[in-house]
Amino acid sequence: MSQAAALVPRVADALTLAAGDPLIVLFGRGASDKFVGTDYRECTLEEALWDALHVAGYQRVVFTSASTPAYFLDEESRDFISHNVRSSDRQGKGPRAGGSRAAAKRATFDTHHPGPPTDPTPPGGAGRPAETSATGAFGLIQSDPRRKLVLNADVLPLLKTFLRIRDTPTALVIVRAGDFLRFNGTEREFAEWFARWSHTPTAVDNVCILVFTERSGAQAGDFIRSLGYVNVLADCLERQTARPAGHLAGEIIEPDAAEIERMVHLVRLRDKLRIADWREFDRIVAALAAQRDVPGYVWVRRLRRLARLGLALSERELRAQGWVESLPSGQSAWDRLTELTGLDAVKDHIDRLRWRAEAEAKRRREGLLREPGSLHLVFTGGPGTGKTTVARLVGELYRELGILRRGHVHAPEASDLIGMYVGHTAVQTSRAVDEALDGVLFIDEAYRLSEAPGGYGQEAIDTLITRMDNERDRLVVIVAGYPDKMDAFLRSNPGLPRRFPRGNIITFPDYEPDALFTILLGMLRDRGLSWVPELEPLLQRVVSGMYAARDESFGNAGEMRNLVQELETNWARRVRADIAEPVTPDDLPGSYRRFG
Repeated sequence: MSQAAALVPRVADALTLAAGDPLIVLFGRGASDKFVGTDYRECTLEEALWDALHVAGYQRVVFTSASTPAYFLDEESRDFISHNVRSSDRQGKGPRAGGSRAAAKRATFDTHHPGPPTDPTPPGGAGRPAETSATGAFGLIQSDPRRKLVLNADVLPLLKTFLRIRDTPTALVIVRAGDFLRFNGTEREFAEWFARWSHTPTAVDNVCILVFTERSGAQAGDFIRSLGYVNVLADCLERQTARPAGHLAGEIIEPDAAEIERMVHLVRLRDKLRIADWREFDRIVAALAAQRDVPGYVWVRRLRRLARLGLALSERELRAQGWVESLPSGQSAWDRLTELTGLDAVKDHIDRLRWRAEAEAKRRREGLLREPGSLHLVFTGGPGTGKTTVARLVGELYRELGILRRGHVHAPEASDLIGMYVGHTAVQTSRAVDEALDGVLFIDEAYRLSEAPGGYGQEAIDTLITRMDNERDRLVVIVAGYPDKMDAFLRSNPGLPRRFPRGNIITFPDYEPDALFTILLGMLRDRGLSWVPELEPLLQRVVSGMYAARDESFGNAGEMRNLVQELETNWARRVRADIAEPVTPDDLPGSYRRFG
């Protein structure tokens, strides 16, 4: 088969075969998913693993689960294992596994798939291609020769046979491993097998892969340890996740934009899904990919439902269905950052960091850089200076550079990371990190962690440092707060300055009066309000007075938002339902007149 054929990248990437471990633990949101491969074929996890393992050189692939002791996707693997199990039985080396061929039964998988679609956007970016059936212009419907073949054999003889295979690279995949370990066999026999297999000779190229449905490696490890008799598996998982790249070792993630695009084309070809406007197609795919906790099979079901109802895929329909709030603007994150009012020093600092990050990313992809610099940032400044807004743009910027897969921002309060009892803080902090993976963890007022009594805050910092190291390819942490308090925070733990180097500290100064006035007028426009000309000089004097009287708690853009809200309240009370009336100086609240 072609080396690139039928691969599902998010499954192939989770298989850390190059690390050389005889045991690999897979987990994650995608472990119970369905997939659309690069050949535009919809497939199950078993099929995706079969493809990836065959490309990696494994000639035999055996599947087992709590409900089906042994099944295969190709006859060669089935016959090979069946012969070895029967040979073992004849030699008296294990319990009888009779009736293997007679009991073999077939269940057909989805056997058709369309070929790759043509470029959905014609030259010039306008119009749309004709809706073409999968049997029409593409003409690439193929019959998939793979079938599910079931072997009636006990599990333990199968495992013992697997240990003895030396001449042919073989992979054993234990699907829904939690149920398998909980309900199959006796504890002692399984513990012995896993202990022996984890120390298999280096001359044996076989690999055992366990697929857990837990969302994180920590949850999978906790489940394994709760069983009490296969701690060798938990030790294996801890070894994998402690390496650089962290949970990249073994996590099957949600579909990215490329796979969601393949899903859309698959439904378009099979189910006649219409695209309302091809010019917004890329933005639609980006919006779908940005949604978290939505597995691939859900997107396929949703898209098929649209097709069945005769609805076209469009921004309007996505919003009507409640799938997305809006589409990306189409502007780059950097362009939107440069359009923000003020923040010139911040923009200059981030501009330098983004070029460094892009150069590092390119060198790393070419194998020229093993250890990139830190991408974690410290934002210091007062409230309302744009720290949260810039954090979101940094996430998108890193996504556009290919550094982060999603680039979303998860922004818990510092208090959300601190638990109620010993050990709870580590769980809370790890949960926050899990939510931020492939994006940005933004912690405003992070100094509250070092100020927390009872040592719980330090436990959160220790856990955060560990996860930052383990997840260095999937996580960017941005901590923010007042300058003096953030200095104390960085000194509170010796590990923090190394993760947040001095060059990654960005200071957000208070907005100058002219910038605040521009922000104020922009907010009025965004509220759909108009105003009489004489209002502007009055508001400009008010803003200057507020700036001159400011203290450490001055809210900057937040203060402008409060002023707009009070102006709108007085205006609405005055004009009642006549929304065409402009805002006038009379609508300025009395509490602000002292500044003008």
